[in-house]
Amino acid sequence: MLNRHGVRPCFRRRAVCARWMKLNRRRQLAAAGGGSPRGAASRAMNEALAESALSDDDEREANDLAVDDGTPDADGDEEMPAADANDDGAKPMVVSAEPVAADSAATGSPSIRCSANATTALTSVPLDPTEPAQAAEDTEAVAAIGGEGPAAEKPRRLVTLLPSVFEGRPPVLLFSYTTACGAKQRPMDRAIHTGPEAPKMYYSHTDKVHEYNAVINIMRQGGLYRVRLDTQRWSLLWSNHPPPETLRAIKPAQKTNHFPGSWHLGRKDLIWRNILRMHRRFGVPYNITPQSFILPKNMAAFDAARVRSPNGLWIWKPCSQSCGRGIKVLNSNMCQDETKELNRKRGIIQKYIPNPLLLDGYKFDLRIYVVVVSYDPLKVYINDEGLVRIATEKFSSSHDTLESRTMHLTNYSVNKQSPAFVQNSDGKDQKDGKSPSTSTAQAEEEEGLGAFKWSLAELRAHFEQKGWDYDAMFDGIKDVVIKTLIAVEAPIQMEWSKALEQEEEGWAAKGPAGATRNSCFEMYGFDVLIDDAMKSWLLEVNICPSLSSGSPLDKRIKTKLVADTLTLVGIRPPPSLWRKKSGSMKRAASTDVIEANADGKDACACISAMSRETLEKRAARFLECETPLEAVALFEQAEWELVLDSHDEDMRCGGLQRIYPTAESAQYVPFLGTESYCNIVLRMWQEAGGGDLFAQSESCKVLPPWVPSQVCFSRT
Repeated sequence: MLNRHGVRPCFRRRAVCARWMKLNRRRQLAAAGGGSPRGAASRAMNEALAESALSDDDEREANDLAVDDGTPDADGDEEMPAADANDDGAKPMVVSAEPVAADSAATGSPSIRCSANATTALTSVPLDPTEPAQAAEDTEAVAAIGGEGPAAEKPRRLVTLLPSVFEGRPPVLLFSYTTACGAKQRPMDRAIHTGPEAPKMYYSHTDKVHEYNAVINIMRQGGLYRVRLDTQRWSLLWSNHPPPETLRAIKPAQKTNHFPGSWHLGRKDLIWRNILRMHRRFGVPYNITPQSFILPKNMAAFDAARVRSPNGLWIWKPCSQSCGRGIKVLNSNMCQDETKELNRKRGIIQKYIPNPLLLDGYKFDLRIYVVVVSYDPLKVYINDEGLVRIATEKFSSSHDTLESRTMHLTNYSVNKQSPAFVQNSDGKDQKDGKSPSTSTAQAEEEEGLGAFKWSLAELRAHFEQKGWDYDAMFDGIKDVVIKTLIAVEAPIQMEWSKALEQEEEGWAAKGPAGATRNSCFEMYGFDVLIDDAMKSWLLEVNICPSLSSGSPLDKRIKTKLVADTLTLVGIRPPPSLWRKKSGSMKRAASTDVIEANADGKDACACISAMSRETLEKRAARFLECETPLEAVALFEQAEWELVLDSHDEDMRCGGLQRIYPTAESAQYVPFLGTESYCNIVLRMWQEAGGGDLFAQSESCKVLPPWVPSQVCFSRT
């Protein structure tokens, strides 16, 4: 019988024993003062490599801890090549062979000492092609034959806890930024570091999605160990859309990085179908994306549109491609051969925006990063940084230039091939020590754009220089994001309940192992174009945005984004860890809210305990109140659980900003159809003052005495 490597288990055990015997022989030679002509440093390296092969705790860990993708970011769904071992900016590992005072000294075996700046274990050069997933089996085999383990042990990964800002509520894991990414570290004054006695926590990263070092490095630095999906020991699953069997097996404390059915947002044809449905109902407010036609199904309607706009331009895109592949710019008077070709291929054709806002004559679009914590209640956060992707040829609307891809397409994958392309070093090569935004503004004055990919901070500096209103422009982007997510909420809800075989329950559907609507979160890349009237147009949404770090700018923005997202979604440690770690986090008072949450329950558990009829009655009662403050005064345990969870998220969101719900969310209520109970509760809370109520003395009349007090007011 063969294992998954195509090798008989007995041969596998023999290989392990042979490696151990070879390692033991080297130790004996070292103790006798002889051995191989290799120096002590070489023997030390061999021991370290053997330790990596025999005692690695991770299951199929990524090859390099502190290296990054060698190819620049595609800002789409492009599969990147293997990582370059020298591309993360991390300092190289320094290895020295020095005798240690205890057991090693007795045998003369050297120890491995790593420099303080080293950020990677010696696992990037494997002893043999064996997968790290077999490391645990190797260790057990060595122990079975009575062998001693490697002389040096890898440092234990430790998780960092972030206490709740409320008394008595459980903490979550805190993910700090890596030094190599270059981002300013988030405030760590609330962090509580665990000790070696803390239980290990795990994540699973499947091979169904590309491995980005921005993800792997943050999880490792956060103290998580990697395991296979089928072990069910993981707290976080990083994969593609969870199939029904995986979703039904998810436990209450586990989270995964995709909602089932979010392809309704990611496929170009499906997102247009959802937005078109809303446009037919609400008209102008949903004029957020260019007019589109799904081909070849709607070819007749497209032909009629061409007749109405004989001088118009159109852009054709395949339904499920990325990185500019297959995109063509066409005019209404296309030849017969082009029409026949459109009839043969499935894709979507959009009205080309003829008047894009230009940066010194160059067309650009924006990659905006958005995190959805849940769809019911709808909780949306937008990243304070994103990417400005600029074409490398000056723009012209002439029909003679339609073949120029580097003029009309802003995709990074297209423009990086241009000889004119200049990478953004994020200020790393500035000898004068100026900030990126300052150096970019100066570069514009001296020699044009300077680089063809900017950060949003650099774009803001450019807007200020031109006298344009950046905040008004960004508010338009937020509006497009919220309306888009509202448009796809219904089909994603249907996929959720269908996967759990409870189609009538909607978001209330619960998995047999404990999965709830809070078990999923998702990170999106919204591609937005700004026209010369400062109107925002949605081009497409990437549900698996590229997180590769081909430049210092990409590395800083994307690594920080991953850390902020994982901290925001709230991965909870086991109660046995946090209850005894800090007295400030021990179970407090004997109130229902605190007791329920201390046992690992959350708002979903409280809401699930109530019938649909009860929730509808309570929601109607809140809506009947004359003021939001009156509605908040009627809140009971379930409502306060929603409020406390939401405020805790706001206090740990890092560079993410909540854009829904807010005090202005009432303008979106008509688009929701029937506003859900959860959405009503959080909207009323925000309209009544939101988190400011916890800091106001007059709010004591609104907050019941049994609601936990906010004991910390610092954000991280």
